[in-house]
Amino acid sequence: MAQDPTPIREHVGIAIDGGGIKGVIVARALIALEEMLGVERLIDSPKVKVIAGTSTGSLLAFGIAAGMSARELVALYEGLGERVFSKGGPIRPFGKSIPLLSRLHFPASAIRFMRRLPFSGGDFVLYPLLPARYSFDPLREILCELIAARVPDDLPNNNPTLRQLGDHLREKAGSPTVIITAVDTASRETHFLKTNESERYYYMPVVDAVLASSSIPTYWEPIPLKDQNGKTIGQLVDGGVGNFGNPAFVVAWEMCSAANDDPRRHYDPQDVTLFSFGTGTLSAQTFRKVHGNARNWWALQWASRALDLFMGSALREQSRSVVQTFAGIDLRRFQVEFDQAIGADRFDLVDTVLKQKGEEMQARVRQNVHALQSDPAKRYDPEGIWLNFLKEFQK
Repeated sequence: MAQDPTPIREHVGIAIDGGGIKGVIVARALIALEEMLGVERLIDSPKVKVIAGTSTGSLLAFGIAAGMSARELVALYEGLGERVFSKGGPIRPFGKSIPLLSRLHFPASAIRFMRRLPFSGGDFVLYPLLPARYSFDPLREILCELIAARVPDDLPNNNPTLRQLGDHLREKAGSPTVIITAVDTASRETHFLKTNESERYYYMPVVDAVLASSSIPTYWEPIPLKDQNGKTIGQLVDGGVGNFGNPAFVVAWEMCSAANDDPRRHYDPQDVTLFSFGTGTLSAQTFRKVHGNARNWWALQWASRALDLFMGSALREQSRSVVQTFAGIDLRRFQVEFDQAIGADRFDLVDTVLKQKGEEMQARVRQNVHALQSDPAKRYDPEGIWLNFLKEFQK
């Protein structure tokens, strides 16, 4: 397939949205980016300066930092889902721990079955019984195994902290920074967990940072935020709960803002290409078809869909904010559109729908077909980023 001749600028940022198992779509798209940069692994490119991820994007960002190729990331996701979603959440009726009962875990297969019942019937049963649908134990094991297999010799242990990973990355060609987003539930504030030297939570193990960013409400329980002495000072959940389900603005700020805390950056936006990857969206028509008229939703249905309603707007606004704040930046926002709602745990679709959508995004990366193309013939904008705001802004 022909590759678009538009050059990639001197400094490259990568931003990856959340989406659970749908992260495999982006993993396939990254194959094209490796080819365009002329490297076997993105971490080896001297152009790559910042990699940010939210939720499943944090797992991909960590995989890149650990030296995995895009094809290895695809293979990881192909075998990830069945294991990650293999252990149901602890049974805790109405949030109360009951001796013996709280040690039991709801069968994961039953959870997935009930989630697909019509009229959100499964939610009515699950929500009063479980604090979260799944246990984090399998994903923690996978991350620890990944580190054990990939940990470089210069890292002192098999569970490095953010600072230790940062020290290792500063020896790489582009001296890249990795940023992981997570939200503190009490302060309602997004934490940007970075591998640079000034990171506030430099002592946090990388595994905990990835788990915190991946803690989708109702899917997994929050991850404790601890101080240097191990005292719990907060609870962290998925970074997408805040404004940064799409962390493109985080990357742009880290690379181009004179106010960021990394003196190595402060690049001219004219010298920056920012690759922003979504994990799938629904058109308004499809959303109505799937979920029905909002006037007919029950209270629990509103509760289960509130995050989707909020995140759709937040994803668009992050892209718009990048273009408005950093004039001249080459922002390439790649997204795919689904004709059905696909949950974060639909690993049964990895070899069918998600593979197809990954190949679709991969082709668009090669051809430079994205939401912010000035050429309408090469613009693909299922999120509606261009509409109204950018159409006026870029006249």
